[in-house]
Amino acid sequence: MKVLLGTQHTIEWIVLGATLVVGLATVTMATGYGVTADPGVGAGFLPLVGGLGMILGGAMWAIQLIRAPRTSTPQPELEPATSAAVAFLSSDNEEDGDEAELPDRAGWIRIGVVVAAIAGAALVLPTLGYTLSMALMLAVVLTFVGKRTPLVAVGVAVATTLATRLVFDVWLGTALPASSIPFLADWGL
Repeated sequence: MKVLLGTQHTIEWIVLGATLVVGLATVTMATGYGVTADPGVGAGFLPLVGGLGMILGGAMWAIQLIRAPRTSTPQPELEPATSAAVAFLSSDNEEDGDEAELPDRAGWIRIGVVVAAIAGAALVLPTLGYTLSMALMLAVVLTFVGKRTPLVAVGVAVATTLATRLVFDVWLGTALPASSIPFLADWGL
């Protein structure tokens, strides 16, 4: 178990508090949208589940922080064979240090592609509708971040988008945004 001292412990409590506040705000807003609707679940159902998940996760995190030791205790001496085994098993965990490294240039490019794809999907959603927006976003991310061939990326993006349409539109009865372009809307996109 990791020993939490000083500023790291304080930062974790601050982030925990922010998580609980955002979770409570999400639950409050979700109930305003309506959890149920005539054809199925309402617009607030998924935010409600997400907010409750954040609150539950925050509560479990708080328990961990409360139970974490505040001071280090001396470790018992290990026998030579045991200490060698422990050293061997933990040798691949050298990157688990307290210092976090920033991504390299390629990492920043991947982050930029994901952010741009999400922003682009949000911008074209009212025009292209859910199906085309999500399929395009997934295809871009799979091609440029996942390094998949365009054919595989488009296939997986279309299959995933159709599966989410099946779940939300057909099974749960949630209305997904349709395209504002008449011929695409006629096709059900």
